[in-house]
Amino acid sequence: MSDAAPGFLYLRAVPAVGQEFEPDADEAHYLSRVVRARPGERVTASDGCGALATLEVLVSRPGVRLRVLARECIARTSVWTLLCGAPEGDRADWLIEKLAELGVAVFQPVHTQRAEWERADARRERWQRLAVAALRQSRSAWLLEIREPVALADWLAQAPTGPEAGERRVLASASGAPASIATSPIQGAIVGAVGPSPGFSEDELKRLQMHGFEGVALAGNRLRTETAAMALASWWAAADTLAAPRLGAGPA
Repeated sequence: MSDAAPGFLYLRAVPAVGQEFEPDADEAHYLSRVVRARPGERVTASDGCGALATLEVLVSRPGVRLRVLARECIARTSVWTLLCGAPEGDRADWLIEKLAELGVAVFQPVHTQRAEWERADARRERWQRLAVAALRQSRSAWLLEIREPVALADWLAQAPTGPEAGERRVLASASGAPASIATSPIQGAIVGAVGPSPGFSEDELKRLQMHGFEGVALAGNRLRTETAAMALASWWAAADTLAAPRLGAGPA
């Protein structure tokens, strides 16, 4: 018998301690065929909403049966939402995977004056699979929420302004103030905005500034949409490590 965790599962709901259950087909295949878990071994599972559980493998083939040994809830110190314009081509797949690994809470695609998201509805199922795979790899208690695209103007129209907004807002901008190295944890709600591959229009930049978005420079050079988004998420993640312990590092 081994106490080493051979895998990390995503469960839409985590049963109570002591309960036995069979995971869905995707997680059963991952457990039995990918990580090749054996009876007596333990694995960790998350529901993507903050719950973590330690499970014992009772049966691994031909079916999979598990028992819940322990469970806990992980509190989130901050919630990061990313408003993101459309990148070029199929770069969004890579972007979704990396944002999920870094711990972004909400991915909000936005249509802009210079670029719109194409085939977003058709790609959301694939994006969801990538987010689940990233949850497994990063051993996270939280699953990236992927929302339907909206017009940037519509998002700003419904967003609160002034002190009542209750959140920090930042805009990835080569002309902004350099992003400082975090010396204290970033807490609360944070919204970041990254333009599409052609960039935000002047009108959109003015609207973002009116809604409290402060420009931050993430590098000395102009970045692609997906690079800027990952750099922004990396900045948040580095600050978040000051507030919360990590569940683990390295390849799954």
